[in-house]
Amino acid sequence: MKNHLLYAVLLYLTFVVYGSLVPLDFKPMPMDEAIERFRHIQYLNLGIGSLADWVANILLMIPLAFLWFALLTVNARFSAKFFCFISILFTCVLLALVIEFTQIYFPPRTVSINDIVAESLGAFIGNTVGWFFGHRFLIWLKQWYQKDDNSLDRYLQI
Repeated sequence: MKNHLLYAVLLYLTFVVYGSLVPLDFKPMPMDEAIERFRHIQYLNLGIGSLADWVANILLMIPLAFLWFALLTVNARFSAKFFCFISILFTCVLLALVIEFTQIYFPPRTVSINDIVAESLGAFIGNTVGWFFGHRFLIWLKQWYQKDDNSLDRYLQI
């Protein structure tokens, strides 16, 4: 089961990175210039039309943080869960920063502080949901793997 969770995390991480760089129109530039541009990214004043983009960035990180939390806290005690919560949150914020920096090399993409904040919030939500419901998810997943009956109703029961 842990291997399947690891595969799910890696697959979803690939989706996050790929989806953040599409249309993959790479434009090379010197690292100094990229760093300078990144230092001056701004918080964009979002209108109602951009709200969907902000919500999408929140939703993008929720499953990633949730799956990481589930993977790393199987049978963990409170202190280990707390450490994982902080570590996953830090890792997701770092990932958001790396993605936004990388988007500088893909000019059709918009680089903004908004995306970093939204993705960080999504990571916090995913972690929190993992904290309260991750154990139930793991129990359900374990039962799902152990069932002999192919009935979809039995698989979806917790």
